[in-house]
Amino acid sequence: MKARKNRAFFVETLIITFLLLLMLTILVRIFGAAAQKSRYAERRTKAAMAAQNVVTMFEAGEGEIGQAQQSLIDTANDEYSDEDTPQTTITLYFDEQGNQAEDGVFQVTLFMTCEVRAVGYLITGNMEIVHVNNPEEDLAQLDTAIYFPDSTEDLLASEGVIDFDSIAEIETENEAVDSDQTEAES
Repeated sequence: MKARKNRAFFVETLIITFLLLLMLTILVRIFGAAAQKSRYAERRTKAAMAAQNVVTMFEAGEGEIGQAQQSLIDTANDEYSDEDTPQTTITLYFDEQGNQAEDGVFQVTLFMTCEVRAVGYLITGNMEIVHVNNPEEDLAQLDTAIYFPDSTEDLLASEGVIDFDSIAEIETENEAVDSDQTEAES
């Protein structure tokens, strides 16, 4: 009788130990996946800082980006150019703090195109950010654009004549209310 009790105790202990190991294995996997997602989220946040810096540089026309923008406009102005929409690609590197660095961990590839408009140039940029150690993991993609109007002298010197009579005046709600009140007061 005592042997049966000992055997039952060992079987129950073995079952409980097996279940505890199974739950521990599941918990380790869950925590491992959570840690991996946390690292990915951290990389995405840092990549977003780099993207903000690139957008600022793009809008201000600073550094390599500004030189590439001017080159695109020059190519668009070149009457002997065969390109309808000039394009260029720039690769920049940023560190973990979002600062531009030669040996940065984030690679930003900026693809820019220049479209000639009636009175200026629209330069669009599509950027893709990847981690240098894991280039197949796309951390961020962002589209941005900036418009460069022609200078006033270029507009006045152009052969195209602007027909100001064809430009309609748009009446806003406030102006309509004001005109109705002045008519009622008269």
